[in-house]
Amino acid sequence: MAVHLTLDNESLAQAYDEISDSQFKRGKKLVDRLQMKPGYSILDIGSGTGRLGRHVATIIGSTGSFVGIDPLEERVKLALQKNQHSNAVYQVGIAEDLSFAANESIDVVYLSSVFHWVLDKPTALKEIVRVLKPGGRVGITTGAKELNLFAGLGAITDKVLSGEKYRDVVRLQDSTQNQHGLTTSGLIELLSTASLLVENVEVQLHERVYQTAQDFITFVEASSFGNFLNHVPKALQNQAKVDIENELETHRTKDGISFNGYTIFAVAKKP
Repeated sequence: MAVHLTLDNESLAQAYDEISDSQFKRGKKLVDRLQMKPGYSILDIGSGTGRLGRHVATIIGSTGSFVGIDPLEERVKLALQKNQHSNAVYQVGIAEDLSFAANESIDVVYLSSVFHWVLDKPTALKEIVRVLKPGGRVGITTGAKELNLFAGLGAITDKVLSGEKYRDVVRLQDSTQNQHGLTTSGLIELLSTASLLVENVEVQLHERVYQTAQDFITFVEASSFGNFLNHVPKALQNQAKVDIENELETHRTKDGISFNGYTIFAVAKKP
C-alpha cells in the first residue's frame, strides 16, 4: 500500500502537535547524539509541526540556520504559526528533493520518526549526502521492524487482522510498516551504500502508556497522518478500530494500557 499524503487534515495535525510527547522525547535523544553547536546549519526532514525544530533552534542560536521541511501542508502551517526564531524556516518539501539547498551547505541533517515514511530512501540519502558538508552528520530514528513485528502496534494490529473476519480480505504484508519499515541491518546497509560512515547504531526499548484505547488510536492516526489501516478495505476500517481497541484493553495495567516498542537510533557521517 502506498503512503498517502492527502489524508492529513487540520484536526490530525493539531492532535499530533498536542500528543506527540513520546516522539519528541526520542527526537531530543537523537539531537543529543548529533553534537550540534551554536552556528550550525541544520536541516530537519519531516519537521511536522515544528516541535523538535523549536528545540534545535535554541541549541544553534542566532548565528545558526535551520530549515524544516515536511510534505504535509497543515503541519507546516502549524510550524510557521509557532515559529519564534528568525533564523528558522519551515516549508513544504520531500526528502527526495532537496534542490533548495546548495551542495555541501548543511552541518547536520536529521529525520526523527520519519525515515520509514520516505518512499525512495536511496534517492533521499543521495540528496542528503549532496547537501552535507564533509564531516557533516545525519541522524535517524525509526522503528526496528524486526522487533516491532512481534511487539507493540505491529503485533497488536496483525493479531486482530489475522482474525476470521479479515484474513480473506487483508494482506498483512501490505501494511505501511511491513512495506516501508526498516530492519536495523537494512538501515545500516542503506547508509553504507550511500557512502556514509556509520558511527553509531543503537536499538532502544520504549514503553508507551495510554489511559484509554481511544487515546492510542488517536495518536496512531495523527502520527500516520491518516494512513493507519489503509491496507484494510474502507468498509471494514471502523470495525477494525473497534477490534484493535478491544485487543488493546487486554494490555491494561493499573497505570493504563501499556505496551513496548523498539526504536533504532542511527548516526552516520559524510567522509
